[in-house]
Amino acid sequence: MTLEILKEELRKAYQDYYVVGFSNNDLTLIDQVVQYPVAYISNGQVKLYDQYPVDPARLKAEKGWDHSRDWSFDVVAISETEGRIEASATRCRADGSVIEHVHAYYAFTRVDGRWKMYALSGVTMPGN
Repeated sequence: MTLEILKEELRKAYQDYYVVGFSNNDLTLIDQVVQYPVAYISNGQVKLYDQYPVDPARLKAEKGWDHSRDWSFDVVAISETEGRIEASATRCRADGSVIEHVHAYYAFTRVDGRWKMYALSGVTMPGN
C-alpha cells in the first residue's frame, strides 16, 4: 500500500468519524475511531481514559463556541501501522468573534485494517 493511500485512509477516518462526531456532539461516532484506553496529554500530564476525555457539547456551551474557521489539517507522519496528525483551527462565537486558537496532535495506530486514535493533545491560545 502506498503512503498516499495510507494518508487518505487516515484523513478519511479522522474527518468522517472524529471531525463529524465532534461537530455534532456525537461521542458514539468518535468512539468508532478511538482505541481505549486513550492517552490524553494536557497541562504537563498524561492520563489514560476509558471514554473520550472531551465532551464536545459541554466545551461548546462553556466557551460559547459556535463554529470554527481557518482549519488546517496535515498527516505529518505515516507508516503501515502508525500515523500522526496535526490540526489547528480558530474557534468562534455565533457573531464571528474569536474565542481562541487551538492546535492539536493525534496519534493513530492501524487495528484490523482501521485507523484508531490512541493519544491526543491540544493547546489553546487566547483569541486576538
